[in-house]
Amino acid sequence: MKSVFVFLTAVTYLVCVPLHADHHGEKVEGIKPFVLIARLHALPEKAAEVIALSAAADRAVKAGEPGMLLHTFDRDPDDALGFVWTELYENSSALEFHLQNPDLIEYLDAVSPLLDAFTVELYGEVSKSAVDMLKATETPTKHYKTELGYIRDLTP
Repeated sequence: MKSVFVFLTAVTYLVCVPLHADHHGEKVEGIKPFVLIARLHALPEKAAEVIALSAAADRAVKAGEPGMLLHTFDRDPDDALGFVWTELYENSSALEFHLQNPDLIEYLDAVSPLLDAFTVELYGEVSKSAVDMLKATETPTKHYKTELGYIRDLTP
């Protein structure tokens, strides 16, 4: 859990976005960057296939999703079959785009039979429509809503 907090702290200092909490006095939902953590656990003897499929998905996301600001696939240091996708989205629209990406759908169809666990955690302000779209995939999802904090504006 400590690594998630370290990552979120780093994101606070690295993200360059305008800070608009509202529009004409009304709160606008889903316009800020947020983090998605997806935890995967491969079946025995399937880790290499999971890595190969994930590498192809990573290349496709990099090439076709400009709203994905960070996309890493890391191995659990305590479990050779455990992996974590860490994804930083520009905004909720970027997640909705990601969930409709044919390359992602193909990846999930191919990798799911190789896993015995797959969960998603969302951290930050995410629109209801994006959360609903993610939950519609039937992936176990937990949304940690922001209580406090900020995103530093580093635009020149």
